[in-house]
Amino acid sequence: MTTGRVGLMLYTIREDCARDFESSLRTVAELGYDGVELFDLHGHDAATVRGWLDDLGLAVAGRHAGLAALEDELPALAAELRTLGSDRIVLSWIDPPQSAAEGRAACERIEAVARNAHDHELRFGFHNHWSEVPPLDGGDSVLEQLRRLPPELLWFELDLGWAWEAEADPVDLLQRMRDRSPVIHVKDLRARGTREYCPVGDGAVDYERALPAAVELGVEWLLVEQDEIEGEPFAAVARSLAAVRGAIGVTA
Repeated sequence: MTTGRVGLMLYTIREDCARDFESSLRTVAELGYDGVELFDLHGHDAATVRGWLDDLGLAVAGRHAGLAALEDELPALAAELRTLGSDRIVLSWIDPPQSAAEGRAACERIEAVARNAHDHELRFGFHNHWSEVPPLDGGDSVLEQLRRLPPELLWFELDLGWAWEAEADPVDLLQRMRDRSPVIHVKDLRARGTREYCPVGDGAVDYERALPAAVELGVEWLLVEQDEIEGEPFAAVARSLAAVRGAIGVTA
């Protein structure tokens, strides 16, 4: 297992990918990223995309999918991933639960998907946003409820930026999810409560502390993600790559 590889969540550059997927992947490779996380193939078949990725030397860290797709289209997603050369699929989003009851209902649906994914020989992960981190109605958070599932059914793609937004300590969260978070999202924000996204290292999340801790804990993939970008997207993701490499002591 290789730890500390740096990838790009392609949602970050979704408009470029929709216009010219192959060219966008080529630019990501030229910038020096080790791999990518997919969320859409933009109308291309999996074999074509796999050919581009192989030619460019980009590994597939996994693929995101929505809850409805995971419930209704899992066999097709499993076949796509086999072609792409990965077995990791991640639930990208749930509607923010407003109560403990809503949190429990979401966790029940997630558990059902997790068991089905296991039957399809997929490693199923959950990607958090801000709402799944705090306790609900004084009880357990969604993350803590999901942590009760066996590790072979569910791993966690911790988004450290959203965890920080929810006033959690990213390093503490990584330690609590030790051995269950092989892939993380590296997202930076200007300040809590602003939803002002920025390149890694330009915001308030202490990645100089968090990223070395992630590598020390055996995280395999550090995935840059920036939900919204002002200006030229590839300049922003290049800046993020340099910051992540700097934090973990890797030179280009």
